[in-house]
Amino acid sequence: SNNLNNRSQMLRRLGGYSSLWKPKNPHSLEYLKYLNGVLVKNEKVSEGNKKILVEALRAISEILIWGDQNDSSVFDFFLERQMLKHFLNIMRQDNGSLCVQLLQTLNILFENIRHETSLYFLLSNNHVNQIITHKFELRNEEIMAYYISFVKTLSLKLNQATIHFFFNESTDEFPLLTESLKLYNFSESMVRIAVRTIFLNIVRVQDEQMQKFVHGASKEYLKEVVDGIVGVSIDLDQFVRSAENVQANRDRLRSKVDELIDSFHYVGELLLLGECMEGLAALLSHRFIFPLLLNSLVPRTSDAAVLLSSVAALFSIGQFIQIVNHKELIHTVLTALLFEDSTVLASQWIRADDSFCLQAVPNKGVQGTSENRIFFNALLSALDVSMNDDYAAFFALYTVYAIFENKGDADELLTAARLPHASTRPQPDPSTRTDAEKDCDPKLMEALRLLVGAAGRSNCRLRTITLQLACLVLRHFVLALDSNELDSQIRTLAESTKKCLTGRLSEAAFVHHKDLFIDMFDEEYIEFESFRLRLDVVGHELLLPPSSSPMSGLQLNKRIPSGREEATRATLQSYLHVRKLERDMGDGCEDELPVRVGDNPLVAIDDCINLANSDLLSCTVIVSPSNERQSRFLVADQLQLILVEPAGKAGWGAVRFAGLLQDTSISGEPTDSRVLHIVVEGPPRPAGVSWRVGAARRTPLLQAKLVFDDHIRCMAGKQRLTKGRQGARELKHSALCVVLRLRPPGEGRGGGGSQIDRLQRVNPFRVVTGCAPGSVRKQNSPPAVEGRDEDAPPEDPVTKK
Repeated sequence: SNNLNNRSQMLRRLGGYSSLWKPKNPHSLEYLKYLNGVLVKNEKVSEGNKKILVEALRAISEILIWGDQNDSSVFDFFLERQMLKHFLNIMRQDNGSLCVQLLQTLNILFENIRHETSLYFLLSNNHVNQIITHKFELRNEEIMAYYISFVKTLSLKLNQATIHFFFNESTDEFPLLTESLKLYNFSESMVRIAVRTIFLNIVRVQDEQMQKFVHGASKEYLKEVVDGIVGVSIDLDQFVRSAENVQANRDRLRSKVDELIDSFHYVGELLLLGECMEGLAALLSHRFIFPLLLNSLVPRTSDAAVLLSSVAALFSIGQFIQIVNHKELIHTVLTALLFEDSTVLASQWIRADDSFCLQAVPNKGVQGTSENRIFFNALLSALDVSMNDDYAAFFALYTVYAIFENKGDADELLTAARLPHASTRPQPDPSTRTDAEKDCDPKLMEALRLLVGAAGRSNCRLRTITLQLACLVLRHFVLALDSNELDSQIRTLAESTKKCLTGRLSEAAFVHHKDLFIDMFDEEYIEFESFRLRLDVVGHELLLPPSSSPMSGLQLNKRIPSGREEATRATLQSYLHVRKLERDMGDGCEDELPVRVGDNPLVAIDDCINLANSDLLSCTVIVSPSNERQSRFLVADQLQLILVEPAGKAGWGAVRFAGLLQDTSISGEPTDSRVLHIVVEGPPRPAGVSWRVGAARRTPLLQAKLVFDDHIRCMAGKQRLTKGRQGARELKHSALCVVLRLRPPGEGRGGGGSQIDRLQRVNPFRVVTGCAPGSVRKQNSPPAVEGRDEDAPPEDPVTKK
């Protein structure tokens, strides 16, 4: 009786009120029954009941999601009363807020349903297809947003079991596909992207009859997709031709590049989804690859033809080959690129007013006079940096590398073209290889040799990133061929280029930048060690003409150096890459870098060192920015600034700070003659992609004031630190020059190394007699002696004797 009273109470509340009755438990079958009554009583939509209907729809979705997880009777009731039919009735009477709420409710509902049975209940009776085909007011942005989101959510529920709720084989109807494709050219990019996703989700379902329907229904759509790629490529090229390489233009270019790459990924995935997409491969060949990309690599034959710049064309070809792995299409592209002449160009894009159209090429080009392998020769020409910068050369190299990386099983083609490659098939016995499999195309090898050799010329506008990519391609050849002769050729090339670079570095190290050279080297070496060239995410900034301005915001390896200091840094970068190439052709072992001075280990914090014969200066250290005060003794070694505090045994000190003197700056305090300011810089950090011009490459390990007892001790401390810094930098400079084989201009062979030998024999500060600082460490202590405290300083091996 209580249930009947509650129900009667609910039903009495169905009319005359502008808001819903809210029970204590809103997630229950009883409340769903009440909400169903609300829909029945308010079957005719009016301004007066829109608010209560919106609330009812929202509450119904919450109960259905709860019921999916907790109470199957909820969906039984929903299906029994055909509540979706009420949804349809409401939808047909309103094109405003109720439609928005209805679509939002359906979207939330389908997103959160987890049980297959509940999903089948919702999809039964064809109500969902009727909602899809309803003529919504799609010019309303809010309705469009919820509608396309709802359809996209439905596409995510497609599988072999659910496809038959959407595709009617007997009537040959598939509203989810046909209604979605009508929106492909919608003005909002969000809608166009959603249509792509919906189509992809549909094609993934393995159903033969449905695939046949898709094949026929999607021809115009796929043509639009390919023509969209053509349009994006042309738009990208026009921007590249006209824009300077500054930050604002790179930000705009990023979205254009991302759109093109996303399109390649999309068609690449479609091509792998079955026979129904074979028509897409033909469309890409006949409307994009041949008439636009390959046509842009040969001389113009028509003033009205739309051609890309060689840079944009090579970038698009490289990206397409790297991303798309459809065997037949990749074979078509590579056959044309590596072997064909211009007679394969049957059509070209022609500018017509504000748009473009595809037209046949008269007489199929210049038959009978066409250059053999014209596209491959264009690729080789782009590698020539003798008269130009490396703008096109980088993307020519990128295209070559992309060919090697493609997984379209093109072994036979690459072998025929004499391009060394890592085979995707089982490797044959090396003794059974043909001559073509043991060799590299001589023209390509010569082009690479000239490009790497150009790095040694002072007037060459070759960016480091291009040299790095060329070295990467050469290593690929070596690994693929396993030829001692090729190893020797590349080693000789690297040695001769390194020799030229060494001559330029010698001038910088001994004449132009002697004081800064070791800092430059340390920073460029850490950058060299950390930077990895990722060709799957080629920087969009490289599409714009090479910049020579530091204010462009580009890292130095991606632009032309400006001024003598940047030229030295760029030379160091090139030297490191060529040096690595040379070593890779040998045993590949690195035993000289990073540069080390002497064999003694450096002092580390918490080491315990013998200070019996050292000159110590007592001082108070005030650390910035905390202003913490610490009592310490200052020690200046050959290489390090060391701050110690007395240990438990006389003549020993515990290291509380140690930093390199070469990275220490010292200055006085104008108002207090007892104070020194010191800054000890840490090791350089990689610049990274987020680096900006003017940003610090080092972080201070210590910023502090040293307060001495009087001005005399302060002057002594400043003198020791200043001379120590100078000596440490000379040691490091000499060691670096020995490793890099640098000699002062005009000095003959045989004199190298004398300075470092002389400096290493002298210890001007006598920190230790008999054992170097840090050589006696706790971890290397002798076995414990009975009766001695374990934490006491160890015995001095010198005095112990």
